[in-house]
Amino acid sequence: MSQDVTLAVGDSTYPGRLNTPEEPSDRGILIVPGAGHGPFGDVFLRFARRAAEDGHYVARFETWISPNDLEAKTDEDFRAELAAGVEFLRSRGCSTITVVAKSFGGRVALEHLPDGVDRLVLWAPAVLAENAENVPEDAWDHLPAVTPGEFGVDVLTRILQGDDDGIPVDSAERIAEGLPDGELVVLPDEDHSFLRNYTRVIEETVAFLPE
Repeated sequence: MSQDVTLAVGDSTYPGRLNTPEEPSDRGILIVPGAGHGPFGDVFLRFARRAAEDGHYVARFETWISPNDLEAKTDEDFRAELAAGVEFLRSRGCSTITVVAKSFGGRVALEHLPDGVDRLVLWAPAVLAENAENVPEDAWDHLPAVTPGEFGVDVLTRILQGDDDGIPVDSAERIAEGLPDGELVVLPDEDHSFLRNYTRVIEETVAFLPE
């Protein structure tokens, strides 16, 4: 079952959707979309339904719509929105929280993950590890370069990355190795948006969720 909900962040409100399990649960998932991908369509919808069937509350909010929205946001805005999303799930009785973040949302989660999150799943995070190999030259121009290990993320983390993504697997591997509890799962023949086979990214994500 799903319902329309609203996220309040300071003086702003954002539309969202909450998928609920059939039985009460203390497990919640916050989905953070990419810059132009999600949070209500395709893989996000399918994952939210599947995770709810497995006993998770799944919340997703449209806190940005356009590139102009993103450019207007500050780091504090991103931190506040993530924290508000986690608190929203806690208000529904969730004590175990997983963040699932796609592309640009993965970058936001790596940089601004709030306290109280238990697990993190990154779908093709839009960052490049310094000294990563096989990176197209133009990628360095529009993606930030980061030093693996610089993020303050100390929770169990799984990165899912297609080997046909414009962001090379080597970069994702270095980021995973720089996290205290990070791992990389490579999805063969998958692209950045996971459009070729939703099932693989959904199954690898569900398998990582707390029971």
